[in-house]
Amino acid sequence: MTNEIKKIVKQEVAVSEMDRDQLLDYLKDQLQKKHVDTIDELFAMFKDDLTSVVLDDKGMQAYLAILRDELASKAADLKSLNSSSAVGQYLADKYSGLKQEELHVICVNNANKVVSDTMVSKGTIDKSIVDFRAVFRAAIENNASGFFLAHNHPSGKLTPSSADQDLVEKLYAVSKLMRIDFIDNFIVGNGRFLSFREETLM
Repeated sequence: MTNEIKKIVKQEVAVSEMDRDQLLDYLKDQLQKKHVDTIDELFAMFKDDLTSVVLDDKGMQAYLAILRDELASKAADLKSLNSSSAVGQYLADKYSGLKQEELHVICVNNANKVVSDTMVSKGTIDKSIVDFRAVFRAAIENNASGFFLAHNHPSGKLTPSSADQDLVEKLYAVSKLMRIDFIDNFIVGNGRFLSFREETLM
């Protein structure tokens, strides 16, 4: 009696049928072959140069599946931010570590759910260099019923400057004319936030 040598063939699994762990395992193998250490490194590579593709077709599908999952998760988190304190803490966690000031418009829908977070200015915040049209364009393009405004203080100090207060006053006046609700303005730094609404500054 002879022994038969049985070959075990690894069955191919379609990306659409893989769970998250399988996707990560497949990508790990792909990254090692291309001498890329982590998925974060791969993401940074694509962000800097979209032509720097290092994955095969299936690897790219796996990467995009994970990216969609991450974005869906973040979107779910954003949509749950339906109060000034929740939005303020979200912004403090996200933007406190920045080295430059950034001005963001956070738009909400009729249910007061966050639908977008758009940077409209970078550098020292001053009403003379902030494009008011960009602020309201973000609200209009996202069909928003209202918006929050926020910027970070790299120093970590939350005290509003005269420029901060002047900017908020001007934008608030325009928001009334545009009939778009300017809900609150935040300053963030060192993981903390200041709400203009809660401090009765608007």
